[in-house]
Amino acid sequence: MQVSPFRILPQNMVRGDIIPLQVSREGHHNGVPEAPVHESAAVNFADALNRALQKVNDQQVEAERLNIQMVADPGSVEAHTVMIAAEKARISLTFAKTISDLAIRTYRELSNLR
Repeated sequence: MQVSPFRILPQNMVRGDIIPLQVSREGHHNGVPEAPVHESAAVNFADALNRALQKVNDQQVEAERLNIQMVADPGSVEAHTVMIAAEKARISLTFAKTISDLAIRTYRELSNLR
């Protein structure tokens, strides 16, 4: 029978993936000071993922804005600028979709391990 460590510890001790350890003997650290506990890694990852997706969205919006500007006033923007912005947006969206697909596939493989 497997026992989850999260059911043994009180809820106020478990925050995301960080579980504080209690020192029973000073010698267990070998004189090395404890590292300060920062934000949860999951929160940092979520923030980084949100920022990356926001950049992808910003590139899509900028490419669309330049496209509309090119149609409305052809002399106001160069054609190569519109094409570069569109390609940057396409590449970043393709990359984001690839990363998303890999993450979903990895999750499915990990959840099927038994």
